[in-house]
Amino acid sequence: MAAAVALLILMTALLTGCASAQRTLPERQITLEATSEQVLNAGLDALVERGFVIRFANTALGRINAVFAGRPGYEVRLTTNAIPTGTRLTLSGHQGGRAMEPQRFDSLLAAITSRLESGR
Repeated sequence: MAAAVALLILMTALLTGCASAQRTLPERQITLEATSEQVLNAGLDALVERGFVIRFANTALGRINAVFAGRPGYEVRLTTNAIPTGTRLTLSGHQGGRAMEPQRFDSLLAAITSRLESGR
């Protein structure tokens, strides 16, 4: 009986530890000379052009969550923060439950930057 109680306490402690651990995704950041709204619009267009489905987009929060239609489990998060020199754009994501390497976002960042430059 005591062994069962001890095992139950141990399992509860392990599960609680797993539930409280936050998973931080690696991210790629760039500072752009544009408003947050302009960056979000360019990011939205670039994601849709690449075949992403937008699951959540909010200008006030400066965030877009998108999934790739052709690959289940492939998710990208785009966030913006206004800073004195423009907007900080951050991209992160995961595929199949694993964090994606930040350099995988380089082509998307290039597309967003190109859209912003052509819009000037």
